[in-house]
Amino acid sequence: MNLQPLIRAALGIGLGAGMGVLAAIAPASAEPDSANSAPEPVAQGAVTQGDGGRLVLPFTDVPPDHWAYEALLNLAGTYGCVSGYPDGTFRGEDAVTRYEFAAGMDACLSVISGLAQQQQAEQGQAVRDLIDDMEQSLQELRQLETELPETP
Repeated sequence: MNLQPLIRAALGIGLGAGMGVLAAIAPASAEPDSANSAPEPVAQGAVTQGDGGRLVLPFTDVPPDHWAYEALLNLAGTYGCVSGYPDGTFRGEDAVTRYEFAAGMDACLSVISGLAQQQQAEQGQAVRDLIDDMEQSLQELRQLETELPETP
């Protein structure tokens, strides 16, 4: 999983458009492959479709043609580390304090860290499974070797 676009998006939003209220929550997408595919955005206020490929930007004040729309869609919809105000707005034109920026950065970095740890654990398990399979195959080969008749 390439995390650089998420980091760039988090920095771009924090420095360029403001962040609103940010909170760390679990990512909306649990499948690693889904993070690599570009989700198809839908209109704000719509319900997320059951196909898993469509995301909804929950902020009513960010139009789909805004330069930060896709970054917000990624941070809010895919990773779930950006949330807006209780009234459903993002208020991207408002100034952000350094405290808010730090809280938002921490929220997104926590999500990134959790995803990296999850990926590392999954890869570690895959390696252990592969080693177990190879050891089993080696044992089977050794068994076959002992059952072969000796050649003169």
